[in-house]
Amino acid sequence: MSLTLDAVVDAAVEVLGFDPKSTKYEIFKVEMTPAMAAYILRNHNKANRKFVKSQQNAIKKSIDKYGWLFDGGTCAFNTDGNLTEFQHRLQEIADGNMTRTVWVATGVKPDTFVQTAPPKNRTKFDAVYKYDNSATTDEVTTLEQLLKRRKGSGDQAKNAPSLTMTNAPKLFKEWKNYIRIGMSITEEFFGDDKVKKFDPWQRQFNSWATLMVFIGKSKEAKAFLKLFKLHLTGKTTCLLFDQLDIFFRSESVAYLAGEKKAAQVHYILCKATDRFLKAPEGDCDFDLDYADSNHEKMLVKSPTYYDFLYNPQGLTVV
Repeated sequence: MSLTLDAVVDAAVEVLGFDPKSTKYEIFKVEMTPAMAAYILRNHNKANRKFVKSQQNAIKKSIDKYGWLFDGGTCAFNTDGNLTEFQHRLQEIADGNMTRTVWVATGVKPDTFVQTAPPKNRTKFDAVYKYDNSATTDEVTTLEQLLKRRKGSGDQAKNAPSLTMTNAPKLFKEWKNYIRIGMSITEEFFGDDKVKKFDPWQRQFNSWATLMVFIGKSKEAKAFLKLFKLHLTGKTTCLLFDQLDIFFRSESVAYLAGEKKAAQVHYILCKATDRFLKAPEGDCDFDLDYADSNHEKMLVKSPTYYDFLYNPQGLTVV
């Protein structure tokens, strides 16, 4: 025998202490137990988005690290009594056998899910901008890139930070001045049709210039890019940059894309810097083979690449 509507309502109120199916829009606080969370997921989650386990895992990691945080989100029910938000958090409450203070909203119109514009996705730039509204997207992109280049791979990547939503404000504060000086150095290099082929890799140039500033070689970075641009614009001829250009256009490099190409641009700049520091007029061979254009070989053959790394010796910090 099926339950009457009144019986269903009475069951919900008995378990939850409130009726999820309500036309009255109100928000109130509830001590959500595992049993209550499981009851809602079993009986009031009939018209929701597909459950995504990775989202629950992300919530679990957040709780483990920071505790249960009130972020303004509510456990929302539409006027049909169905859950519209909070299913992953409720699942974690149920699975984690925890009781947590939750804000509940009832009386949500069913069509708001498709009619209301969704919140803007949170980005690392957003995390930085909240603390420093002088930051630009290019600066945060440069920060992410230089941290990736400093990390390297293998043993050298041990303990090296990557940019996250959590550490972005702190790391931007540490690197902001270096980044701004580095980007001012690359600014004069770009913006000319004859160097346009390097435009897609401006963030790698920004990263390289910032790291040059960081290791105390900002003057050398300026001189490097000045000579490079003179060569590319035909105002001078330079053996180093002529061979660099040939290598960059070689089949081994030209058909790379994404991260592989970005890494190659970094290796190229590091190797060219090594050669330039020994021959500031650029009258030297580029001296890089594709077989040596990788982390393992650059680590032992490129002093500049080595100096840029966060943990060049691959030490394990306890």
